[in-house]
Amino acid sequence: MSQNGSNRGRGHALITGAGAVTPIGSGVDNFWDAALHGKSGAGEITRFDASPYPSRIAAECSDFDPADFMPRKAARRMDRYGQYGIAAGMEAAENAGIVDIIRERPERVAIVIGSGIGGISTWEREYKVLEEKGPGRVSPFLITMMVPNMAAGQLAIMLGATGPTQCPVLACATGGEAIAEGLELIRRGDADVVIAGSSEAPITPLSMAGFCAIRAVSRRNDEPHRASRPFDADRDGFVMSEGAGAVVLESPEHAERRGAEPIAAVAGYGRTTDAYHVTAPDEEGRGVERAIRLAAEDSGLELSDIGHVNAHGTSTPTGDGPETKAIKRTMPEALVSGTKSMTGHSFGAVGATEGIMCALALKQKVVPPTINLDKLADDCEELNYVGAESQKALGLKAAVSNSMGFGGHNVVVAFTSVE
Repeated sequence: MSQNGSNRGRGHALITGAGAVTPIGSGVDNFWDAALHGKSGAGEITRFDASPYPSRIAAECSDFDPADFMPRKAARRMDRYGQYGIAAGMEAAENAGIVDIIRERPERVAIVIGSGIGGISTWEREYKVLEEKGPGRVSPFLITMMVPNMAAGQLAIMLGATGPTQCPVLACATGGEAIAEGLELIRRGDADVVIAGSSEAPITPLSMAGFCAIRAVSRRNDEPHRASRPFDADRDGFVMSEGAGAVVLESPEHAERRGAEPIAAVAGYGRTTDAYHVTAPDEEGRGVERAIRLAAEDSGLELSDIGHVNAHGTSTPTGDGPETKAIKRTMPEALVSGTKSMTGHSFGAVGATEGIMCALALKQKVVPPTINLDKLADDCEELNYVGAESQKALGLKAAVSNSMGFGGHNVVVAFTSVE
């Protein structure tokens, strides 16, 4: 692997900027600092009265103010997922210093912002209006606030980007898919610059009721900060979360021409489907294992080159074990972090925020912790888990982010150092 992040694979893209809105901090610097210090974003739900629910906890973006990123009038016409996605995308663009470049050649700038659900809070609110007041009182902004692609569309409008605009929808694998597709746009020569990421705002009465019904969420209501515990013997489900993440991807030639300083490189990806069950992964983790192997092959990496795994690690009884089996068979020596222990599970958005963590880990040679891992579950393999404190990794050259979504979708994105 060369100093500029190149490898034997099909070509890479450089990450030159990042943006994040998360329950442990809005703004990528705040987010990363909180992650390295093991901060939990979980607490009691404030979005609605959750007292009748068996699970009354979630990880909310409590410090987010949309007015920091857009006019208040525009914010009122967007669902929260749209506000989050635009905020992350705008921060990434400013962080990379590409705002003026977009104006110069807008047709060479693409936007890929996915969402697993889209504007569910708007849908719930306006359906109540329909039932109580009739169709004439439904908001004229319902459709543009609800549809999942609108964060990508609105971001393109705000930045003036006229290249391809896409919205992957792949449940909890959406964020990884967005970064993978951003890489492909660069590889194909369809764009010089791609803002790639994902956004989600699922903390609503109906969404929580649905996940409570399938017993997927933790009921550790008395200890919200200890409820998300990937790989732990006492895990009982995930903590619902929200937020967004976005990265700026550039072709190496474009980044070099403008003298950009990259954070890391997106080197490749692997995508597979379990074809096993709508909510549970294959019990042996064969689908995610194949995605890991494909990501390494696509990147031109040996599996032994990969020193860090940001695991999907949702803290669910059915999900963690199979993933650990896949990691054991492919990267048994890699440092493994389960960062949903801090951020909770933001569904479609989490693959983007965890991808940012991989990039920053490679840049700063330190990997984030897995809090609340007190006793390894019997169904999880012994691995090199990073415990309650972040860990230095001075020789770190490559990392992968695993994403596994309902429907059996697996996306693994490989990142490499540029130093």
